[in-house]
Amino acid sequence: MLITRRSDYAMRICRVLRDGKVHNVREICEREEIPRAFAYKILRELEAASLVKSERGNQGGYYLNRPLEELTLYDVVSITEGDLAILHCMKDACNKNSDDMPCKMHQEIKRIQTILIDEMKKKTIADIMG
Repeated sequence: MLITRRSDYAMRICRVLRDGKVHNVREICEREEIPRAFAYKILRELEAASLVKSERGNQGGYYLNRPLEELTLYDVVSITEGDLAILHCMKDACNKNSDDMPCKMHQEIKRIQTILIDEMKKKTIADIMG
């Protein structure tokens, strides 16, 4: 799992939308210095995951569909990054790690990954943003 700029931008979008008001993409991009094309892609992902909703029209834009008190860092990262494997071999298809001959490296990375995911689930975005 690599936490990319996509997740960073998604969290910045949440920061703008935390006031409960409708914000248009131009405003979000200006306030958080996010490229417009990237913001549209991320907002579509967040909307598909029911994290944000959109309103059409002259006064339209985006707003949060869930309170930040219910949303964790893990939620945002898993929406924007998809598979949360630290390494490619952490996926089920790893041929170097079998039940017959478990890979010690795989086991240690899995332990670290579990700790990371547990930590990401502990705090809400509201906690982080204060």
